[in-house]
Amino acid sequence: MTMLSISELFVDTNILVYYTNPQLPQHTAATQALDSARQNNTELIVSPQILREYLAANTKFVSAGHQITLNKIRENFQVLLTQFRVVDDNSQVLNTLNNLLQTVSVAGKQIYDANIVATMQVYGIQHLLTNNVNHFVSFASIITVIPLQANP
Repeated sequence: MTMLSISELFVDTNILVYYTNPQLPQHTAATQALDSARQNNTELIVSPQILREYLAANTKFVSAGHQITLNKIRENFQVLLTQFRVVDDNSQVLNTLNNLLQTVSVAGKQIYDANIVATMQVYGIQHLLTNNVNHFVSFASIITVIPLQANP
């Protein structure tokens, strides 16, 4: 992943999951990407939606018997709250999402991705770091997607 010289970077849920779980194969790439951004003085940004998705994704690991505990997830969550700027998910984001849905055809779980884009638009954030590049193809004219890996 090539980190551009950018001032703000919205971070997708999957990056946080990889970053906080050394057992996952993408952990090193996520850690390097976030460390590189910090070294370039790039502000790392998430929304409450991203943090809720992070908790939901990680608690699935616990129930599936993987080697992560609820205490570790809560500890990681506290660290994320200190390392990332959390932007509000408010009525302006909902209005922007509504407008976005009139111009981009998405449905089902894609609504969550559209909400990420709406949040980014409200806060003037252009760049998104994700390992789910295909989820954001519909928004390529609105945001710049930075893939975690060249071939995710």
